[in-house]
Amino acid sequence: MERILEILNEMENKGIKRINYRNIERVFGALQKTKDFWTLIDYSDIPVPYMSKLINILENKGYVKVVDRKYIELTNDGERLIKDLNIPPHKDYKCSACQGRGIQFYRDIELYRKFVEIAKDRPPAIQDFDQGIVTPETTISRVLFLDSRGDLEGKEIMVMGAEDDLTGLAIALTGKAKRVVIIDIDERLIDFDNKIIKELGLKNAEARVHDLRKPYTDEFLGKFDIFVTDPPETLAAFKAFIGRGIATIKDVGGAGYFGFTLRDSSIYRWHEIQKHLIEYGAVITDIIKNFNDYMNWDYHDDTKASDVAPVDTKPKDIWYRSSWYRIELLPGFKRENDPIEDSVFYLDEEGSTT
Repeated sequence: MERILEILNEMENKGIKRINYRNIERVFGALQKTKDFWTLIDYSDIPVPYMSKLINILENKGYVKVVDRKYIELTNDGERLIKDLNIPPHKDYKCSACQGRGIQFYRDIELYRKFVEIAKDRPPAIQDFDQGIVTPETTISRVLFLDSRGDLEGKEIMVMGAEDDLTGLAIALTGKAKRVVIIDIDERLIDFDNKIIKELGLKNAEARVHDLRKPYTDEFLGKFDIFVTDPPETLAAFKAFIGRGIATIKDVGGAGYFGFTLRDSSIYRWHEIQKHLIEYGAVITDIIKNFNDYMNWDYHDDTKASDVAPVDTKPKDIWYRSSWYRIELLPGFKRENDPIEDSVFYLDEEGSTT
């Protein structure tokens, strides 16, 4: 344990305090299963900047070696440390049928096929708005999850800032929602949605451009049963997206959905956002780890993650995943609709994928 504490002290000396013994233990568990830096992050649930500095420390201490800036391998000293501390290798018992979500996307195979056909022509993800596209299986699983919780059929649903995944369009395609309003800052996505809505004659859906840093008008406040969003992971962005979402809810029992990662946020950030949820008057009913699988984005080379990584290799497999939160609103819940002026909206010390 003393050697782990030495590592944590060195991390603190480098300005990183939001990491603990279990984080280091999980990294050593992951190092027994993979040499790929991006898979290491996937297995360990540590933000990219923190993992990069940790690997540098482990290499300086002789526990790992970064080989030709391509992969990371344990040294003999690293293997001895693992044996001395009895750290087991990373294990994955994820269900292959549902990919660990608890929801089988193919239970509505026609919806899935229709969505895949439509989504092939959607605009690509761009860095300007911190976009990253989830797999079609993820998007359909989101829709089916709403349905399984009674949050789809006959409901009025607000989908905000998540349309790079076409979540709002997928919800509209079911025909089950009473009303679907899709909000996004990206005109390309809104134009695409409105084109499909018109072509398919979807009477229950509309899409509009809006920057969530700006307040909603009375047209949206207190008018919906459910909101769905996928916020950037700074606190300013969380407040903008979740605060705005809660402001649209009609009454007690209304629900909200959002994704949050351990790739751009630490568990300490999770603690902060969960405190904010309590202040809003919300209770967390579900957190499904790694529900959302993101396809690798084309602008990876231009991100902070690429700059700080100890390797030059790009991710080859899915490594960026987020957990799926469902919250429900209690009596006295707080609607927040103030302007968000914080300049740190898309990126901070834990984030790196923008």
